[in-house]
This record gives sequence, C-alpha cells and structure tokens, in this order.
Amino acid sequence: MTHTLYAYVDGSDLDDVETLLLGEFQTFARGRSWSRSTWVVNQRQPSTSPEKYGDLPNWDLGLNHELPDPGDEVPGWFEEVEAIALFLGALAEKSGREFVIGIRDNGTGSADDLFFVGGLHVDVARLRAIVGVGPIA
Repeated sequence: MTHTLYAYVDGSDLDDVETLLLGEFQTFARGRSWSRSTWVVNQRQPSTSPEKYGDLPNWDLGLNHELPDPGDEVPGWFEEVEAIALFLGALAEKSGREFVIGIRDNGTGSADDLFFVGGLHVDVARLRAIVGVGPIA
C-alpha cells in the first residue's frame, strides 16, 4: 500500500458533531464489503500554538481507505471511492459540515487535499479526473 485516500470533516471545531459523525462513519465502514482496507479515524493532533490565540488543534475525523498501487487496480476499484464521496454528500446534508477528500503518500507522509464535498451534488466525474481515473467506458 503506497497511498491512502482520506475523507475527513473539514475543520477542527467538531465537539458538537463528533458523536453523530463518528457513528455515521462507523456504520458506513462496517456496512460494506471493501476490496481494500478501510477504517475510521478520530484523532486530535497536539496543539502547535498557545491556547490564548484561540487556535484549535487539527482534528482528523473520517475515513481512511487504502488505494491500490498503480498498475494493480482491480476492475471497479474506483466505485469504492465514489461510494465514499456520495456518502460524504449525504452526511454533509445531515450534519451541515463540509468534507475533504485527499490522498496521502505513505512513503513520504505528504498529503494533498483534492476535493471538497459540501452537499448532495457530488461531481463524481471531476473526482475521477482529479484522482486520475479515466471516464467510464
């Protein structure tokens, strides 16, 4: 596994929605049969600035999904990514929160936010292009 797709709540002020979102993520992750490892994430990073500035520590709350290595993709692998994006769209409507989808390089640790989901309309064709998957034939 060289890359992980992450799908997290955008923002760090999550105290009021943590229970709701965590339950939704757990139910979604357990409710599917995944071709690759998929797990729920709920971790607050240590604060990097004094509390007096009002900065909240980063809070990763969402899903991680192992991506296939380039050249090792099985037919239909992107359908799982699409299902995650559509789930986030419904959850955005329910929670009033926006979500970010990105990819982390597990070798270097670098991560890039690629796509934001803020409601039911999810541009899956755009997500396919950003992730580097061609259109459905």
